[in-house]
Amino acid sequence: MDPTPTDQSLARSRSIGVGQALVAYLFWGFGTGIYFKILDHVNAFELLAWRVLAGLPVMLILLALPPGYGRIRDAFRGRGATLLLSSSTILITINWFTFIFAVVTGRLVEASLGYYINPLVSVLLGRIFLGERLTPLQKKAIGIAGIGVIVFIWSTLSNLEGKGGGTGGSLIDLPWIAITLPISFGLYGLCRKKMRADAVSGLTIEMLMLLPFMLALEFFLAQRGETSLLKIDLKTDLLLFVGGFVTVLPLVAFAAAARRLRLTTIGILQYIAPTCQFFLAITFFGEDITPSKVAAFVLIWLAVGLYGIDAWRTSRRPELDAA
Repeated sequence: MDPTPTDQSLARSRSIGVGQALVAYLFWGFGTGIYFKILDHVNAFELLAWRVLAGLPVMLILLALPPGYGRIRDAFRGRGATLLLSSSTILITINWFTFIFAVVTGRLVEASLGYYINPLVSVLLGRIFLGERLTPLQKKAIGIAGIGVIVFIWSTLSNLEGKGGGTGGSLIDLPWIAITLPISFGLYGLCRKKMRADAVSGLTIEMLMLLPFMLALEFFLAQRGETSLLKIDLKTDLLLFVGGFVTVLPLVAFAAAARRLRLTTIGILQYIAPTCQFFLAITFFGEDITPSKVAAFVLIWLAVGLYGIDAWRTSRRPELDAA
């Protein structure tokens, strides 16, 4: 029996959605990492500032598209909306800076670990704050991921001790990136789940809230002579201005894909980004990875596999019930 036009249009929509998701995750996996690595000579705080200073004009243009600027007003409606938007602004700032710091200091492997466990952290947060039930496989995945994180931490501490520095004087070298990234983004997603703002209006509001602080930060760095804008070369200046597109492009592609695809599909595809980051770190960036860290990643990949199986089973259940 030939598929109906409705079936054909649905299949086409899903195909487009997969393509949009691939654009987003491949860009987050390769593009963002390469972009910040090229700019690793720039102060990490200045890179953070330009994500907002260059990104806000792009977001304002996108916000002007239908349904327009009225979305800003709608986003502040409801009890606790301002608190939620303020919280999400703080969390996304922490997440952005942590990733930038990871790239420019040669710790992208640790960042990729954080993004591998991010969905599992989100599941756990859903259980704690939203009362969502965990399936047996999800419980096993979270437990195995926890063991993997412990192994990674132990490996990092052992490496620090092996260098003779201990941990007391090298707190910045502790594996805080792999923990900060998933927790900050997981809590950010929790805030977004509770607010009325869509992807475009929400990010625009967050950037508007950050604007005075980022301007002050750029001024502070300039006073200390630590800015790179107009001081190094034209390439650096142009790349700083491109930071807005680097921030916005994958987000827009992701938001478009999320409207076309099941959350289960999105959940599985999101592992493309940390896989690309891991590959980028150990090949082109030349980051070291010890056998114990490999063991930690194997545990994380096992947890991811269990999560993916559970997500696939969940997506198939309605079809099985209907049959």
